[in-house]
Amino acid sequence: MKIAVTGSSGKLGCVAMRVLKAAGHRVTGFDLSASTYGDATVRLDCSDFGAVMGALSGVDAAARGFDAVLHLAGIPMPGTTTDEAAFRVNTMSTYNVFSAAARLGINKVVWASSETILGLPFAEPPEFAPVTEAHPLKPNWSYALSKVLGEEMAGQFARWHPQMAITSLRFSNVYSAEDYAAIPTIQADPASRKWNLWGYVDAEDAADACRLALEATHTGHRALIIAAADNVAGQDSRALMAEHFPTVPLADDLTGDASLLSSAAAREAIGYAPSRSWRNRCGAAQAT
Repeated sequence: MKIAVTGSSGKLGCVAMRVLKAAGHRVTGFDLSASTYGDATVRLDCSDFGAVMGALSGVDAAARGFDAVLHLAGIPMPGTTTDEAAFRVNTMSTYNVFSAAARLGINKVVWASSETILGLPFAEPPEFAPVTEAHPLKPNWSYALSKVLGEEMAGQFARWHPQMAITSLRFSNVYSAEDYAAIPTIQADPASRKWNLWGYVDAEDAADACRLALEATHTGHRALIIAAADNVAGQDSRALMAEHFPTVPLADDLTGDASLLSSAAAREAIGYAPSRSWRNRCGAAQAT
């Protein structure tokens, strides 16, 4: 496929570019910043609808006529800018990509939603664990609210355009190589990460999920949680929940250090099977 990747210079974007190229896809990266990995990048502000229309129409003859869009551009996390800016940039960027894709006949869009819509930070305990797509949406930040509205827009665009397939990937905290340096501190104080139920996902697993979602065949909108197979605390998940969220009902099949953010639906829908763990990245000697 010919795939447009917005946010191609970001933590996940640069890895997704590499994974998609390795799979044989032809990718064009769009971002406000140049890539630090040597990928050619076309400058694009996704909050500008005209610019998005122009970019997805084709920046040159070779790129003209994209088959799909991987939309990763936007404010990447809460706290990096004002609440107003996070909400405005993310909401308008997502609308612009969906709308431009629909107008241009690009029927496949995969985009970065977020675990934050599920209730993070979990000052109020989750209703059950592991958390699945059936959990009520409880955005507690303007950032998370922008992702909820993005998913609602995805559903409505897919309704307006029945030929479209839009996949919202609810990524857990994406970890690249430098993020794993914090593992010993987290494992020394697990309470510091209860805010997202000790969830994370390796950037390469997240990029694999992007590829799988782009290659899948479906129509309509679907939302999928994308997390690692284990928890970042390196502890028994039932014990963590008993200490920090003792009233939360747990699934009967929860064992060991299994993630408390379930990717089972993603496994069924697109074949997502996370294979990277903090143990691979940091060494088994850090296990607690």
